[in-house]
Amino acid sequence: CDINFQHTINRCMDCISRRVQGLELLSENITIKKIYFLTQENQKEIQEFEKLSFSSLDQLKILKIDNFDIGYAILSSLVSGTRNPEPDIEVHKDIIIRMGISSLAVYRSIQNYLSIFNFDRVYVYNGRYSVMRAVFRACQSKNVDCFLHERGSTLQKYCLYENVLPHDIDYIVAQIKQSWQNSSNIVERNFIGEKFFLDNNNNISSSWFSFTVQQQKDLLPDNWDSNKLNLVIFNSSDDEYVAIGDVWNNPIYLNQIEGITKIIESLQSDPHIHIYIRIHPNLKNVQNEYTELLNNLNSPNLTIIPPDSPISSYALLRASSKVLTFGSTMGIEAVYWEKPSILAGQSLYRKLGATYNPKNHQELINLIYSDLPPKDKKPALMYGYYMQTFGKEFKYYKASDIYKGTFKGVEILPKPFNLIQNIGLTTSKQDFIKNEYMDSQTEI
Repeated sequence: CDINFQHTINRCMDCISRRVQGLELLSENITIKKIYFLTQENQKEIQEFEKLSFSSLDQLKILKIDNFDIGYAILSSLVSGTRNPEPDIEVHKDIIIRMGISSLAVYRSIQNYLSIFNFDRVYVYNGRYSVMRAVFRACQSKNVDCFLHERGSTLQKYCLYENVLPHDIDYIVAQIKQSWQNSSNIVERNFIGEKFFLDNNNNISSSWFSFTVQQQKDLLPDNWDSNKLNLVIFNSSDDEYVAIGDVWNNPIYLNQIEGITKIIESLQSDPHIHIYIRIHPNLKNVQNEYTELLNNLNSPNLTIIPPDSPISSYALLRASSKVLTFGSTMGIEAVYWEKPSILAGQSLYRKLGATYNPKNHQELINLIYSDLPPKDKKPALMYGYYMQTFGKEFKYYKASDIYKGTFKGVEILPKPFNLIQNIGLTTSKQDFIKNEYMDSQTEI
């Protein structure tokens, strides 16, 4: 389970009780089927999967079953669960196999359902996680339309992606361009596009957390020297895109940490350059091999800015000589603020023509030393306009924050004890589960 790797009873009961309440609020009764719908042949295949082992991340990545990129799907879930873009295969071998069993079982089950019943359309969340991607790939294998749902541009919107992952670069670029072209009011279009960047600068987010709200406006590092070439690197947390597929592989380096390390090594002997690495605020309180490597980087012309530092990311951006990113939104925000933006990785804005996209390490270093003019702001405005407008308004749901809201005026809250009483357990079993639940809540 993606949100409950350890199968703790409190998380499980909370989740099931929310689902039961949600179904009760629907205006009509619906048929509910178990997610597993397996043949004996499927079960044998799953038993064989249990025997697999993986010696490296690369070996896991290439694992496919029919059209299902199950290796990438497992890795995507594992990266999000561990907050580590390169999790240890040996340490997490049990979770990898368990997620593989679950996603393979779901993949075959959905295929079986689609083969027997006359379904026209399937809906599933996001599509990048192990079990969700299993549903998506099963639909593709049976040529049944699959609509992936995700949050929209505000908390009051959702978005549907028809037969495509929300992380598909070419699809998103096409949507950005189309939405820009479809807006006939040029003044309003530019205003909305600019608002995206101005809101971010002012710590205002209408669809997610503001990661800069704890930072002090206009605060720069004490050692800032405007007479130097100040290169600011904004790293990315990598959780969402690192395991989508080969299309998201870094075109220059094996990974971010290798890229940052090589850039530092190439510039460390130049006293006229100072490098500032702003570690993404989303990595606050994350301690793993990746964050340890970042924190241990060292060079006489390097300053590491921790994720919880009050130094302002936007003050760094505006005062910088050049900005370098590996896909962070700050790469396109730099374009709006008329800063040369060098992109050393993949991103949803890579193909908009807004950034300098080097093909190799030496070309990247040459760009750092070159007198680069800022690129045209129009692609940034296009990106901002799309991010401010995409999606459809909810009809029955009203969000109060990212995780909470009401459906038809009713707030759905966990009621695990009601659930325990309604599933036909004996009194002794009910008491056992209640005690386990309360113990787990205390531990949390």
